[in-house]
Amino acid sequence: MGINSLLDLGGPVVYILLLLSVYALAVILYKLHVFYKVEFFNNKNLSESIDLWMSDKKKEAYDQLNETQNPESEVISFTMYQLLKHKNISQKVESDVREEISRLSEERIDYYSSKLDSLQVIAAIAPLLGLLGTVFGMIEAFQQMESAGKSVDPSILSGGIWEALLTTAAGLSVAIPIVVVESYFRSLINKFKRNVENGVTKILTANIG
Repeated sequence: MGINSLLDLGGPVVYILLLLSVYALAVILYKLHVFYKVEFFNNKNLSESIDLWMSDKKKEAYDQLNETQNPESEVISFTMYQLLKHKNISQKVESDVREEISRLSEERIDYYSSKLDSLQVIAAIAPLLGLLGTVFGMIEAFQQMESAGKSVDPSILSGGIWEALLTTAAGLSVAIPIVVVESYFRSLINKFKRNVENGVTKILTANIG
């Protein structure tokens, strides 16, 4: 059975699901492009630079981290820069630095989390649309049985049922991979947040010490 036959059997619901899947694919490809462009998956210099900072090689740590485009490194290097700039940091300056770090971190989290909510919505409504299409298909199948009267052919009902179930299958086929990818992207954002919080805490603690 070809794709055109499936679209015809599924009706308008399948066309809607197809459009949603195309949009979701575009969002996923865009997010992957953004993540790879800023080396989101590469933070190999981060732990090494923090170790250098903890060893009191602060300028070397900052210079090494400042060369990378990774967003975690961007926030951590900003922290290092502020501490290097204010050698005798007061409580007021430290509070201002923490506030600025928090603002920068939240900006990055919001930016890299953008459009993930749309994937979440599609993953939620796709199975419901599929179920709606199945309900409409079942109604049509039973209407055909009623029209046939006493000479009803069981194949009419069975044929109508499997055609109706196509929309449920289509809805689940759209939703499941989107849920997996969206969850993966969320885990990356959460990991970014944890790494930044841990890195900033280590740097500020070492600086105070």
